[in-house]
Amino acid sequence: MCLQSENAHVGFISKIQGYSTKDGPGIRTTVFCVGCNLRCLWCANPELIESKEKTLHYENAVSETIGQIITPQDLVKKLIRDKVFYDQSGGGITFSGGEPALQGEFVAETSFLLKKEKIHIALDTAGTAAWDTLKSVSENADLILYDIKAFDEAIHRRCTGLSNSTILENAENLARQDKKLCIRLILVPEYNDRDDFAKRLDFVQSLGKAVCQVDILPLHKLGAGKYKALGIPDPMEGAKDCPKEITEKAVAEAERRGFKVTVGG
Repeated sequence: MCLQSENAHVGFISKIQGYSTKDGPGIRTTVFCVGCNLRCLWCANPELIESKEKTLHYENAVSETIGQIITPQDLVKKLIRDKVFYDQSGGGITFSGGEPALQGEFVAETSFLLKKEKIHIALDTAGTAAWDTLKSVSENADLILYDIKAFDEAIHRRCTGLSNSTILENAENLARQDKKLCIRLILVPEYNDRDDFAKRLDFVQSLGKAVCQVDILPLHKLGAGKYKALGIPDPMEGAKDCPKEITEKAVAEAERRGFKVTVGG
């Protein structure tokens, strides 16, 4: 077990979502951390990008404020209330975002406290943090949900604003640490659905036995209303959901390579 400092490192989160079934095995509670260093064109959670409090203004004068500060100790007190559901379903806690590794000390300390309570921990990350940080954050994680947006450097920069070199290196590092990896592959027509998808599968195969599952995530526009509520432009306004036939082709290719595959996580 990873030993962490007893000094609390406060976190900045948006919400604690209970009874989640899409962020790892069993019934889970997902903690959404605010702040991300990627600028994905298709981001479904734009309210989690900037590390500051913000308000979404919806129709009929409905508003929602995003962002709350919390200590690891207070967060754990909230999370362990549903421990019976985690135990009975094989579930647990998932740290998501945003990018939880950007709040490395907070997530690492909270994970340490949860592990003392024998709670399963999953980390949903794009692997953009420095290796020393990601290694610390993932130390007590039982499962890593690892997002790979693109394999080609130019495509990755075009779609996210950043290089993917650290992301690919960190995936290899985690595999060498014998971490259990569920690789998540977003599928966006005209961006990363053809040759790049095949190259991503090649890379995932190179990670070996550490990979337990591949989640194919077809583009959806369920978060489109958030851009309007934030008063910011939607980079993919007017884009349609990923066609079923493209998703089916991707699933078939991944299964042909021997992967256990899910669609949508």
